[in-house]
Amino acid sequence: MSESMGELRLPPEQEQRVTDWLRRVKFRKRVFGGVSETDVWKKIGELNDLYKQALIAERARYDALIAQAGQKNGGDAE
Repeated sequence: MSESMGELRLPPEQEQRVTDWLRRVKFRKRVFGGVSETDVWKKIGELNDLYKQALIAERARYDALIAQAGQKNGGDAE
């Protein structure tokens, strides 16, 4: 699906950070029952933090683009 059809993509450097994290992540094993639920929730929190950082960076980029467009049009873009 293309971006114009609604697919959202992370900026390349943020996408690489998430990809690197996903390749490195390891879950603590339990003797019985697979992996530690506490450890899984911790890892989900770490992944969520990466996405939050990406969202903040993307918001700053959009804000800069909006401000730049406003300057080109000679007015306030908001």
